[in-house]
Amino acid sequence: MPISHVPFRYAHNEGHTDICFSEDGQKYVTCGSDGDIRIWSQDLYEDPVHNCVGEWALAVRQKGSKLYIATSNNDVQIITFPDGDREGVLDRFVAPINNIAISKSGELIALAAEQMEVKLIQFEGEQKKISSIEGTAPYLSVAICPTAKLIAASSGDGKLRIWNVSDKNLVKEINCFPKVNSFSNATVLCRIDFNPTNGCQLSYPDGSSVVVLNTSDWSEVCTLSCDDVTKPFSIVQYSPCGKYLAASSVDGDFVIWDVAEEIVHNVSKHPNGTRVSAFAWNPSGLNQIVYTDVEGQLGVMSDCISEKQSAEKSGAEEAENNDVDFGDYQFEDDDEDNENAVSLEKLKKQYADDDEPELRSVASRSPTPRPRTPEIPLQPAFMPSSTPTHLDPRYLCWNEVGIVRGYGSILDEDESTSKSIEVDFHDSTFHSSMMMQNFQNYMMGSLSTSALVVANSTQINVIPLASRTKEWTLTMDDNEEIVAVAASEQLVCIALANYIIRVCSPFGTQRAVFSVPGPIVCVSAFREDILVAYHSGPVRNGDQNICFKHIRLDAMSFQGQDLGGTLGPQSTLLWMGFSDSGTPGVLDSCGLLHMHPLHCNTWIPFCNVNKHKKGLSDAFFVTAILESNQTLCGIKCRGTMYPAVTPRPTMCEVPLEAPFAEMTTEKGQMESSMFTWSALEIPNTEKKLKETALKTFALACKTNLDQRAQEVMEILANPGIINLAIKYASKLDKKRLVERLTDLVARLADQESETATVNDNEVPETIKPVKRLTLNMKNTSRNQITNGSEEVVSKNQETHNSLLSDSMSSSINDSMNSSIVLNSQESMVLAEAPRNPFLKSLKKTKPVDQNPLSLLDSKAGVSFSTEKLNGRKEEAAEKRKQPESETENQKAKQRKLDRFMFGKRQ
Repeated sequence: MPISHVPFRYAHNEGHTDICFSEDGQKYVTCGSDGDIRIWSQDLYEDPVHNCVGEWALAVRQKGSKLYIATSNNDVQIITFPDGDREGVLDRFVAPINNIAISKSGELIALAAEQMEVKLIQFEGEQKKISSIEGTAPYLSVAICPTAKLIAASSGDGKLRIWNVSDKNLVKEINCFPKVNSFSNATVLCRIDFNPTNGCQLSYPDGSSVVVLNTSDWSEVCTLSCDDVTKPFSIVQYSPCGKYLAASSVDGDFVIWDVAEEIVHNVSKHPNGTRVSAFAWNPSGLNQIVYTDVEGQLGVMSDCISEKQSAEKSGAEEAENNDVDFGDYQFEDDDEDNENAVSLEKLKKQYADDDEPELRSVASRSPTPRPRTPEIPLQPAFMPSSTPTHLDPRYLCWNEVGIVRGYGSILDEDESTSKSIEVDFHDSTFHSSMMMQNFQNYMMGSLSTSALVVANSTQINVIPLASRTKEWTLTMDDNEEIVAVAASEQLVCIALANYIIRVCSPFGTQRAVFSVPGPIVCVSAFREDILVAYHSGPVRNGDQNICFKHIRLDAMSFQGQDLGGTLGPQSTLLWMGFSDSGTPGVLDSCGLLHMHPLHCNTWIPFCNVNKHKKGLSDAFFVTAILESNQTLCGIKCRGTMYPAVTPRPTMCEVPLEAPFAEMTTEKGQMESSMFTWSALEIPNTEKKLKETALKTFALACKTNLDQRAQEVMEILANPGIINLAIKYASKLDKKRLVERLTDLVARLADQESETATVNDNEVPETIKPVKRLTLNMKNTSRNQITNGSEEVVSKNQETHNSLLSDSMSSSINDSMNSSIVLNSQESMVLAEAPRNPFLKSLKKTKPVDQNPLSLLDSKAGVSFSTEKLNGRKEEAAEKRKQPESETENQKAKQRKLDRFMFGKRQ
């Protein structure tokens, strides 16, 4: 009888998943990359019991009333079975645990660790003894003999090692596995197993075959293989009776052998051909195997051993037939010619033949059964720049003001456990460190320059940082639950589970209350601005339908603006907040940081933190956005999602730059820089923007892309930069380009003159493009959407004398790398369009610099300066420059010069 597969059930997220059966065979337990453990029942329609143990879990085993789970916190947690409640921690380690093995008696636990050693934990009464066996590579799998005398482990250096448990001496070493440097990179898991009856055999995968060893003399009993399977086997496991051996390959093939007869008993394959990460036999002998794959799916195979069942079934049928004695009655096989005979076949042919075609057509149209689609839940509410509540210790908040740490797990109901909250400020001169006892189990926190806010699900406690100010609390109603809090210099925000947000001042005055149309995910505050993230609908195709709302308070009134959504495909929200300039920003699980400049009124990506990670399991923990410095501040976490509390992690900065294409080229970098400086509020970028624009123009000219060069100047639309570009193009003898740029400056001058007649207020020139539609959020008055008028530039400015140095004509590298000196006159706009220097009528000799000691120039040594005396009008005063000669030699030369000039006049 072939093996039957039950339709898949969604168990965990994509990644490594482990599974084990309970001792009675009634339940099975899974753990996976989402950090959850789930306890399943044999009833397919019963929901599993689940609990979160960390960011991910690699291994799970059950013994008695306890579950042992290897979690992302580099520890082995103990959870009660079957309730799924936390009971404690078996032990902590410095690296993840890849596999767990427990002896039959439960007195010995072996752990295969990533830190290149096998941990042995022996229980002697209420005490436990921990020992280790060192190795040279990460250990992938471990197995214990039923008699607890031998232990075997497979390692990443490709070797299988067997030790004595008593003295830890190496008994046998076999080189049989592919080499790998980490469990996360292993395709072949190298899972081994002892015979569960007496431990007389040890089986391990060796390529596309399975080797069985005799543990008494370590001789090879047999080598099992299957002609239908050519890929390497990854996992082997004996049946509870020890007679059969099952193995799975990297392609999802299942093979079951009869070890004594060395024959293939049954063969099956994963319905999707996906690699199996773990499987387990049912210990109650129901011929059942449960398995999980790398996509997080849970499958069940039944009728794995069909020989016994078929024999029992045939014996039962024979016994049933022998119970009825029909005597001498003989049955006739052919009743076609007998009219008095009642034949079932004749009735079928007579009455059912006409309906059979219709029944067949209906059966052909019936849909095939489809596996149940896993339901993706809505993302729960969280606090930005904080770590999960199950961690101890944990960060309640980490921002540009300081750090709020929590000690003592809030999930621990033991009143004798000490719980406290510690606050450290980055600037110790602003405020000293604080520490408070956490008697109320505060699990949320926010910190600003005005107040410290901590809260639980029903109460908020605010400690103003001003001197001689008492703290205050605010208790919610019975039907209200606090899900998030936020603090700024002027506001304290409280987000509730009923979609309502309450707003108070740092000293306790309730200022406003409003609601959002969906479950709240996160809330952040900056001065008098509030940013709220909420679910605007259910999950669609794996995408979280999260939208954002921007609220601006003005006294006792406020105005709001919907910012829409910006999360990537099938991603979740990881961080949300404001920059130091008040620009909203969000980070999704795809690693993209999006910012919403208020004058742009759209979300713009400015950073991809995944490009700054070294490993796939690394993460970037965001703490603040420093828009003025054009950086994103945070912590690079190696191998985990959240930073450790001790030792204190080191802060790092990631540059903010728009992800343009071809960022490895100089052209892409310059274009990205110009866009970033124009979109964000970054100070002192005018000079850098001029230099970058001229370098982009020069690069286009040198590559003979005149249309691109002209396009760059048209986009910038800055007469000052265009005049510099004209000078540079004239040195390269690009006459046609000079004419086009000259016409462009003339058009800009006409537009400015028309604007000047409408608006008499002169605005200094800026290099940034004109912003047609701006959201006036900087004004402390109410938020308005206004049409920004075009900038008016002064007409009566002096023309500049020199533009680019002569080095720009030599080579493009010299021109792009040289320092472009721009004086105050170069930044002004010409009142009239510049003349075409290629016209013959306008070609004149360039003025020669005046020599202050020239004897032929009557104006030598004379300069004009303006002075203001007592608020009167400016008057031109002509002065004679006198040389400041200090030595006698210089004074003698001056006297000779004066005598010469006096004699010439006479």
